Amino acid sequence: MKVQAADGRQWRVFRRRLAWRPRLPRWIVEWWPEGWPDDNIIGLVVGVYAMVLLLIMSPFLIWYLLSWLVCLIVTPFAWLARSTLGRPSPVIAYWEENPWAEWWGSADGRGAADELAQHVAGEVAQFAAPRSLAAPRPELIELTTVRETPIVERIAARWRARGTGANG
Repeated sequence: MKVQAADGRQWRVFRRRLAWRPRLPRWIVEWWPEGWPDDNIIGLVVGVYAMVLLLIMSPFLIWYLLSWLVCLIVTPFAWLARSTLGRPSPVIAYWEENPWAEWWGSADGRGAADELAQHVAGEVAQFAAPRSLAAPRPELIELTTVRETPIVERIAARWRARGTGANG
């Protein structure tokens, strides 16, 4: 379900039904050109660039599609294990701008997982972050892709993190 947090961010809170969720590697998302090429020489150059990138990335895209296929094959077995063997059902929360940073928790059974998801949705709406779930690593909470922040801002953030800056 989608939840509007107190600070205005959109969150997704749900009980995970798939065994896992395959994702494209970040560098493919960051390198891929935005939009469609225009009908001029620059559009031709961008189109050639996109084709070269597609050729270079095709093994990774094939791997991504195969991982989805394996995920879909394994998911019924994960459902069976969760229902018959008493394995916990995962509950996931993330904000839509950063799907790589997932707050994770689990509950015993589908009903308990759905109740936990409802509880976490209430926490997100009230406190702007889930408190009942384990937080992801700090580096995953940072920006998702390179496109979201200008280069100068990213460099300044790295300098601040290292304790060095323009002023020393």
